[in-house]
Amino acid sequence: MRIGIIADIHGNSPALKLILPSLLDEADLIMFLGDLCGYYPFVEECVSLWNTERIIGIRGNHDEVLLGCIENQKEPGEEYEAKYGSALARSLRNLSEPSISLLQSLPISKTLIANGVKFALYHGSPWDPLDGRVYPDYGAWDRFNEVPADIILLGHTHYPFVKYHLDKLIVNPGSVGQPRDRASMASFAVLDVTMRMVEHRRVHFDAKRLIEDVRKHDPDKAYLVEVLTRG
Repeated sequence: MRIGIIADIHGNSPALKLILPSLLDEADLIMFLGDLCGYYPFVEECVSLWNTERIIGIRGNHDEVLLGCIENQKEPGEEYEAKYGSALARSLRNLSEPSISLLQSLPISKTLIANGVKFALYHGSPWDPLDGRVYPDYGAWDRFNEVPADIILLGHTHYPFVKYHLDKLIVNPGSVGQPRDRASMASFAVLDVTMRMVEHRRVHFDAKRLIEDVRKHDPDKAYLVEVLTRG
């Protein structure tokens, strides 16, 4: 069994459009680790590419903010936009009911069995599902000993890694939509469940549309362009 692992799309439909069709062809199942929205605004286009029968997902911290805005009938507010820009608020105004329903269907974390193997999915970490951060140089791997799963999948940091710890496999696929270690190179992973082997992959995407959008709507958020163009 082969499983595609994706995370942190952040409204970057150009990147998702490049990787998702071929991944759906290759993998038996895709596991999504949260943050469909945030940073860039093309969430509705991302949802149009979704395959609800083949993708199992959870929500991320930006998805949680968006869902809170829907529930409370308000926009993200100045503090959020000062840090992340206006994309989430603009996405919120344009979301269709099916897109809202998809986001609402995503749990904060999830455990499941696939091919006889128990998976645990978290956007952040098992002890802080939305906001925890486990980077490649994390030093307290024994914290995972108590997680009741064979394979633990994490997102949120936008940095990929594979860690074999005792009898557990811990994987972060990196970010599809805003990779932070290589500019404009969508990061994702393919897992051979039987062999417990992980292949990280990169696909270059054209960031022009994203950059133009940032410069038009968030010209003071230089980081949103810089992260897409730096070496």
